[in-house]
Amino acid sequence: MKILFIICLSALSITATFAQAQTKKSTGKTTTTKKTTPIKTVTTSKTTSKPVESSEKTAVKSRSKVTQQSKSNTGGLASYKAALGLKFIYGVSATGKVFLKDKHALEGIVRYNGAGGLGSNIAFTALYQYHNNIKDVDGLRWYIGGGGYVNHFSWKDNDIAGVTTFGASGVIGLEYKIKSLPLAISADWVPGYVISKNIGFSAENGGIGIKYTF
Repeated sequence: MKILFIICLSALSITATFAQAQTKKSTGKTTTTKKTTPIKTVTTSKTTSKPVESSEKTAVKSRSKVTQQSKSNTGGLASYKAALGLKFIYGVSATGKVFLKDKHALEGIVRYNGAGGLGSNIAFTALYQYHNNIKDVDGLRWYIGGGGYVNHFSWKDNDIAGVTTFGASGVIGLEYKIKSLPLAISADWVPGYVISKNIGFSAENGGIGIKYTF
């Protein structure tokens, strides 16, 4: 009986030991560690600032303003839009001039002369002119261009029939616009080439002119 009791007690102790070991293993397996990651709050601060102009940009702007002022002070290429005036030397001419753009103009000229007492000469000339400033001279500019003309010559003796001719014309000249007055003074040469009758070159045209500007 004692032996049976000892055997049973030993079996119980072995079973208990085995069960305790199994419990430790299961506890170790079921134990988990939770890691918490802190939430980081990122704040972004936006700073708005007005763009600051560099000294180079400021210098460019100031130079452009000076350039614009200098152009206006030199009479400009379009210092006036239109003009009416008179021209002298090769007879007397009435002129009218209008600018299409800053450098481009049209001029019409009606000229009369007495042809040295032999009769009367009336001519109409239409010209295109290109203008440009002359540096360092306020209000002075040169112009060049070309066009055509029609001329009628009447003899003093009515028994002789008059002659009408036409041809091509050129022009080269200078013009000075008076800054403080609505006046412009010009000097030009307007040669012609007859292509209708008595083909030839004519140099006696042009003169000194004064115009009222608008």
